Amino acid sequence: MKKFITLFLLLASASVLQAEVRIGVVDLEKIFREYYKSKIAEELIKQQAAVYRDHLRKLDSEHRALAESARRAQAAAQNIAISAAERQKAQENALAAARAVAAKKAEAELYAKERAVDMRALQNKKRAEVLKDIQAQINRSAAVLGYGFVFDKSGRTGNGLSSVLVYPPQRDFTKHVITELNRNQTKKKKNSGAE
Repeated sequence: MKKFITLFLLLASASVLQAEVRIGVVDLEKIFREYYKSKIAEELIKQQAAVYRDHLRKLDSEHRALAESARRAQAAAQNIAISAAERQKAQENALAAARAVAAKKAEAELYAKERAVDMRALQNKKRAEVLKDIQAQINRSAAVLGYGFVFDKSGRTGNGLSSVLVYPPQRDFTKHVITELNRNQTKKKKNSGAE
């Protein structure tokens, strides 16, 4: 790591000697939060989570109904007021009900586990799509504004401080990136409002 930092500093100072290298700063957290596609992705993820949650509630309700049925069947199997043959039949019913309860519980647990994996995959996919757009726009904006290096000020150090401690405020082009990212959405809203 120290070799990397030393090499970076040497390259940076060599570049400075050749020509002035402009350094820009952005707040990636703010860009991500204010980019309209982030909000769309977040809403899609919430909707998908609600669908999964509703189905899981249904499975849980079915599990509780089966558990109550199993409890009643077990009580019937222990009823001494009925004949031995009826108790035997009730015991078989109680055993079948207990298996159904265990199967429904396993189904619900598997469903929850698989959907958790699906949700992580969906979140990662949508985040990657949004970050790809953001990275491309930062690259374009940096080129237009003449920045050779761009640092993210939203990162935090182990002490909780911004990873970029000091910078000239005019070098922060976060608003420019957000404006450019949301430009097409703004045009769409204006066009749909005019109709």
